[in-house]
Amino acid sequence: MNNDARNNARLAVIVLLLALIAWYKPGLKQYQYQYLSSLNPEQVQTIVIERQGIESVRLTKQGQHWMMQSPYPLPANPLRVKTVLALATKRSYSSFDVPDSELKKYALDKPKLSVWLDNNRFDLGSEAPLNGQRYAMNIQDNIHNGKNTIHLINGAVYYQLRAPVDSFISSSLLPPDADLEQIQWAAYSLVLKNGQWQLKTSRENAGIQPDSVVQLIHNWQTILASRVETRLKVDPDTLSTQTAAKTITIRYKLNNREQTISYHIIQEDSQIKLLRQDLSIAWWVTPQQLKRLTEFIPVTKTTKSSQ
Repeated sequence: MNNDARNNARLAVIVLLLALIAWYKPGLKQYQYQYLSSLNPEQVQTIVIERQGIESVRLTKQGQHWMMQSPYPLPANPLRVKTVLALATKRSYSSFDVPDSELKKYALDKPKLSVWLDNNRFDLGSEAPLNGQRYAMNIQDNIHNGKNTIHLINGAVYYQLRAPVDSFISSSLLPPDADLEQIQWAAYSLVLKNGQWQLKTSRENAGIQPDSVVQLIHNWQTILASRVETRLKVDPDTLSTQTAAKTITIRYKLNNREQTISYHIIQEDSQIKLLRQDLSIAWWVTPQQLKRLTEFIPVTKTTKSSQ
């Protein structure tokens, strides 16, 4: 083997050794990220959000969906639920231990926000100076370890969890998995009988075009309101005059139980609110969405039979 060959072989060995050193970093400890907890969010069945100064929220998982139990018995906003569950796996950027006497310094002696994920409680305190992070504690871990460990986590979640209760309500007009059985408004009533939709109306010899009814049902199941507004106050005179002929009544079956809800159509400038008067809650929709929720193609029986 000549000198050039030997030199090339030595260089190859050196390069290999340097690559192995760079890969394994002998003598250096690999950093492991720390998280607020090791709880698996997918296993959580109950959420309770206790918020000092504003109403608390309680949610429970029913099948694959989340339902609000209080303050309103309504389907929950899945995006907001995802935000709450993500608290369990928030990255802890740093942590430190303090005695009981110092908890007040971090607003963790009487926290403004406590979140229960099943039996696991998380408290959020004040905002850390400069970096916008927030102090938080995993109470169950602290009890187990016998000390007050405070974590620093991303602070944005605090404001999301203290958002108005409106944001915790689903923007859907129907509960998930609801099987529609009747839609009634104005002079029309669509009723499902023996698997077939039938039209009841004062119009003589009226029938329906099946495809348009399928689309109407699909619209009710998929259209999302742009906003949910709780504690809506409507002038009684306005309500009586506007809703006399503008009420949509929906009957559906859910979990083998028949339920009925009514939406009153409230027109305010270019905005339309579908009001559930029993809850004083309105779902905001556009005129185009309302059109898709109320229009289908009626046909006469003679026309239908001739096709």
